[in-house]
Amino acid sequence: MKAIIRGDLDGIVCATLLKAAQMVDTVEMVRIRDILEGKVTITQNDIVCNLPFQPEAYMWFDHHSSEVRRVPEIPPDFRGAFNLAPSTAGVVYQYLLPSHPELEQFEGLVRDTDILDSADLTLEEVQHPQGNIRLGLLLDPRTRLAADEVHRASYQDWKGTMPDLLLTHTAGEILDMPNAQQWCRLYKENQDAAIESILENSHLDGNVIFSEFRGKRRFPVNRFIIYSLPEFREGNISVEISDGEPGVYTDIAVGHSIFNRTSMVDVGDLCAWYGGGGHRTVGVCRPSVEEAEQVLREIISACKEKRPVA
Repeated sequence: MKAIIRGDLDGIVCATLLKAAQMVDTVEMVRIRDILEGKVTITQNDIVCNLPFQPEAYMWFDHHSSEVRRVPEIPPDFRGAFNLAPSTAGVVYQYLLPSHPELEQFEGLVRDTDILDSADLTLEEVQHPQGNIRLGLLLDPRTRLAADEVHRASYQDWKGTMPDLLLTHTAGEILDMPNAQQWCRLYKENQDAAIESILENSHLDGNVIFSEFRGKRRFPVNRFIIYSLPEFREGNISVEISDGEPGVYTDIAVGHSIFNRTSMVDVGDLCAWYGGGGHRTVGVCRPSVEEAEQVLREIISACKEKRPVA
């Protein structure tokens, strides 16, 4: 049996739990776009986690609110579990724990995965992450440690070892390993340049923090750092546009500020209108290059708060 997961801490912890319960032997990390475009073959030998519903799979686990509005609807008799929980790892943990009490050893790891995936972080955890949070940020594709082709293969190889490493090691032990230290250094060395780039390419548009990164060089940094910058404290939601696949699609990411939690926009619902998805507080869509400007304008408009005229 194989676990098919999204390649972030949430997906990786799902795979670790399934391995610990001896339900899977192998793990495949895939991109959500490849799933949506049918580029990944799903069979009855697969357990799919933290990805859109796959009727062909033996089991499916997820927690994304956009799945609630899926058409056609998810059949009630599917194997696995779905819940609007802080993380899919938490859904898997609660599902398996009654029959696999040995999984209780992973309670702290699942708790921290909940915290990271729901962005329930403190300012200190964003600026100086440690332990499971630090490991999770290094594993997050949105941190962009694999954006440079020079590092891509070795980074993906490192991530591929993670489900097995987490079976027997703490995050602190993993981060002290030589092959993890290079990613810690790369992250630290790029943080100042990343913040400078954010400040140069972002501005407040009312309550919206808008970032234009098309054609811009990107530096590795965690996706929450923008909300920690004093310049954007008045913003309660961010809209970022960046290059996707050249000539095919553009990436638009939307997220509530984790320090100014006043936005009422359902981001997952908003992104779903444009073929994407996510949670109430964070989501992404990938419109075609030709449609990107129109979609961007509509998303920013939807995110702006209507303020009374003085």
